Amino acid sequence: MKIPLRQRILNYLQREQGFINGGEIERLALSIGYKASNASRRCRELAEEQLLERKEEKGSVWYKAKSPTVELEEII
Repeated sequence: MKIPLRQRILNYLQREQGFINGGEIERLALSIGYKASNASRRCRELAEEQLLERKEEKGSVWYKAKSPTVELEEII
């Protein structure tokens, strides 16, 4: 079964420490046969869904996986 690009991006960013440049994510997508623009779109969607942090700095976009939060109801 092929892993969707959005899941690959999320997995990659969860393994990494700190922010990763969007260009690096695009290069990774290209290496597995996706268009760079497709990776950029998926990153924006993941940021809109609050799964990634997104920041713009020095003309570049950077992404970082958000830490999973534990809901209080899950603890009780």
